[in-house]
Amino acid sequence: MVDSGRAELFLRELYNRFEEPIPVPGADRTGDHGSTVAIPPQRTTAPGPEAASAEASNHFTLWHDDDGFDADDPYGAMLGSLVAAPASPPPPSGRRGPAPGVAALTSMSLDERLAKELGVTGDPLSELIRRADRIRRVPGDDGPEDDALPGAPPLIVVRGWDEISPEETGRLLRTAHATFRDEGLDAGHRPRFLIAARMGDLPSSAFGVGPSHDHVTLHWWWRVWTRLDSEVLLAWRPRPNAGAAESLLHRVTDAVVAEVCGPDIDSALALRETWRGGDLDSLRRALADTLPGQAAVLDRTWPRRMSTAHASAPSTELRDAWSTGTVDSWDGHVRPVLGHHLLDPDSTELRTLVCHAQNRVLLPLVNEARTAFVDLVPGLLRKEISLDYFREQARSQYQVKKQLPAAPLVELEVADLQRASRLLTLTTEQRRRLDILCDARNLLSHLQPLTHRQLMDVAQALIRDWVAGDVE
Repeated sequence: MVDSGRAELFLRELYNRFEEPIPVPGADRTGDHGSTVAIPPQRTTAPGPEAASAEASNHFTLWHDDDGFDADDPYGAMLGSLVAAPASPPPPSGRRGPAPGVAALTSMSLDERLAKELGVTGDPLSELIRRADRIRRVPGDDGPEDDALPGAPPLIVVRGWDEISPEETGRLLRTAHATFRDEGLDAGHRPRFLIAARMGDLPSSAFGVGPSHDHVTLHWWWRVWTRLDSEVLLAWRPRPNAGAAESLLHRVTDAVVAEVCGPDIDSALALRETWRGGDLDSLRRALADTLPGQAAVLDRTWPRRMSTAHASAPSTELRDAWSTGTVDSWDGHVRPVLGHHLLDPDSTELRTLVCHAQNRVLLPLVNEARTAFVDLVPGLLRKEISLDYFREQARSQYQVKKQLPAAPLVELEVADLQRASRLLTLTTEQRRRLDILCDARNLLSHLQPLTHRQLMDVAQALIRDWVAGDVE
């Protein structure tokens, strides 16, 4: 999240929703603790020559504002940038050097950098209290006119991954809480702190270990990125114009990619480019080429509690794996972020995921075709065949054995319709299409993925009407 620049993008998307955000420049960090990606400002005016030159020289502009997207829509900007970005990750850029004029800030403490952002030389908390008092309209305040007053207390934004000392960050929080409480500021008027951090960027007390943390509200990056995000991200990268059947196949392919990759955005985008559909073996080979060569060995022996995937935070046994970015909650499942475990040819997990994706796209369409066929049944009955007799003949062996009554016509499944299709006057093409849909429905119901040839047949069967005037 941090090294890719996504943490920065999502943080900016969050704090720019507030009226008076005050981002604090980070400290100078070395080694692998800080992000190696230089993120240009998300909301900017027309850049000067120096800024334009810096933008052009940046070899990794994955999260830049694209001219084709609204600068006030960071999610749209992210999607647009991802569409234009290469699938392979950028080369390491090494240590990120400070921008001109920032070098003096990097040797300052967090308190000193906050004071500089507030434009004061003394205690930054005193300045925050003064600003909070202005909002409360303290008598005798010499501040601006009422219409110039902010409507909410200031929001201090700290990037934990750009700080050197977790203890310094925790100390600032504790001191601010005590100072604001002693000044009598109620919760609605207190300045707020938004600290985005990894687990190692904050003291353990922030996570409920040690002193009281009642004044800290934790929001975990867990169960945040969803299937809808993945599918929208894939759909944002357009495919060439295609006919109806090919477009349907593209939908199935994208659904498979999203299901297989889950929370791994980079692999999903890369796999979509290298795998254009096919059987399980081709998918497994493409996935092997897409995934990084080495990955941390993930112990998948955690208790399979359904509540864990739906909780607001990773459980204790998953927290270490989550903090290293190897596991996440996605679509109601605890998933390894990287899919190396799916490369095992003896495992059935990849096949199951493919079936889930094919089911999600195709079964609603198969049911739509079934409904359209049911509407035609009364007019297709052979002579002297009643509708009640047709319904009786559509019963399954189980229904006959248990002497269950025949289902109403509108409730007959594709297999029921195919079972009694001999009583209908059908063309060869109509009968073939009914057989194709019946077979596909049965396979998917038993978690047997459709082959590429079967998918092509199903797509052709789904885009045509049952009566004359079929569309191509």
